[in-house]
Amino acid sequence: MVALALLWGTLPALAQAPSPAPVPAPAVTNLCVDCHLAVDDPKISPPARAFADDLHARAGLTCASCHGGDPSQSDQEKAHDRSKGFLGRPSPAAVPALCGKCHADAALMKRFNPSLRVDQVSEYWTSEHGKKLRTGDQNVAECASCHGAHGIVHVKDLRSPVSSGKIAQTCNTCHGDAAKMGPYHIPADVYAKYKRSVHFQAREKGDASAPTCNSCHGNHGAAPPEVGSVANVCGTCHATFAEKFKSSPHAEAFLSMGLPACVTCHENHEIVKPTEAFLGSGKESRCASCHEPDSVGGKAAAEMQRDLGGLVRETDQARETIRRAAEAGMEVSKIRFELLQADEALTKARAEVHLFRSSAVRAATGSGLAVARSARRGADKALRERDYRQRGLFLSLALIVVSILALLAKIRERSRSAPPPP
Repeated sequence: MVALALLWGTLPALAQAPSPAPVPAPAVTNLCVDCHLAVDDPKISPPARAFADDLHARAGLTCASCHGGDPSQSDQEKAHDRSKGFLGRPSPAAVPALCGKCHADAALMKRFNPSLRVDQVSEYWTSEHGKKLRTGDQNVAECASCHGAHGIVHVKDLRSPVSSGKIAQTCNTCHGDAAKMGPYHIPADVYAKYKRSVHFQAREKGDASAPTCNSCHGNHGAAPPEVGSVANVCGTCHATFAEKFKSSPHAEAFLSMGLPACVTCHENHEIVKPTEAFLGSGKESRCASCHEPDSVGGKAAAEMQRDLGGLVRETDQARETIRRAAEAGMEVSKIRFELLQADEALTKARAEVHLFRSSAVRAATGSGLAVARSARRGADKALRERDYRQRGLFLSLALIVVSILALLAKIRERSRSAPPPP
C-alpha cells in the first residue's frame, strides 16, 4: 500500500458520511487569523500564518468555511459558538466529508475551476486508506495527511507535498515509519528501495514523467495493484513489453501460480536496469529461479542471452573501430549512422525477450548482427585507406628527400668543377 496522493482538495461526500453543515458565505472579516496570530501559541499560531498563502484563502474562504463559528467576532466564546457550526479541530474520520462538502459539489466547484473533478471522495473510499478509515482506523491517510491543512497550494506548485517531485517523500512520512507500518505488516523500506530504482534515477536526471508512487498506485484511490492487473499498470508506460508478455507462455503460468507479471522478474519498487545477465545462471539471473539450466526454459534463456550478448559485442566492436577511424580523420558519418540500425535491433531483441521465444530474439539479433558487421567492415576499410594514404605519404616524402639530396650533390659537383675566379 502506498501513501495516498490527494490532488488539491477534490474530495466528494458519501451517503454513509455524516451530512456536513452548508458552506458559510465568505465573511468580510476573518478575525480568527488576527486572534490566533496575537496569541502566539505554538499550537494555533502556525496554522494562522500558513493560511495566508493557502489557495482557499486566495479564493475568498475563511477559517469558518471549514471550522465553522463566526469569524467576525473577536470574543472567543462568540467566535467558537457551536450554534454557528463551530467544529474545532475535525477528527481524521470527519476530514473526507469536510473537504467533500465543497469539492463534491460540482455547481460550487465550477465557480472556481470547471475542470476540477468532484469524485475524489467516492474514489478515496475504494482505497486501502479509505477502507480502513471506515472501519475506525484513524491512523491512515486522509486529505490533510497528504495536502496539509492550512497552507495548501496547488498540486502543480513545486512547494506542494503532493507535487510530482515531492509525492514520494510525502508517502514515505507514513510508509517509511516502521512503527506505523508494523501493525499492517507492510515493509517500511519502500522509499529506500525506490531511490535505487531506474525510475528514481530518471527523475534525478530531470525526467518528470518517470513513475513515482501515485503513477502506479493511484491518487485518491491508492491501492496495491492486484496480481492480474500488474501487467496493465506497468503497461501504461511499457506497452510493447506488456503486450508481448500477454502473448507469452509465462502469462498464464504466472497467473495460475499467483505470481504478478513484470514485478516477479523486475521487482516492484527497486527496479534496476535489466541486463543480459538476467537470462544467465549467475547471481543476477531471474530465469534460474524457476528454470533449471538443462530444462527447456533454461536452455531457451541461455540461447537468448548468447544471442543478445553477441549483438552487444559486435556493436561495441564496430563502434570502437568507427571511433578509431574517425580519430584518424576518415569520413565515417554514414557508417556511424548505419550502425544505429544495430542499436534499434538490440532494443527490439530485448523487447522480444518478453515473448520468451528464443527464435524471436534470434530473428531480431540476426538483422542487427548483419548491420554491425557491415559497419565494422566499412570502418576497417576506412582504416586500410588511412594506412594506404600513410604509406603513399611516406613514399612521397622519401622521393622528395632523395630528390633534394641528389640536387645538393649536383650543386656540390658543379661547384668543384667550376673554374676558379680570376
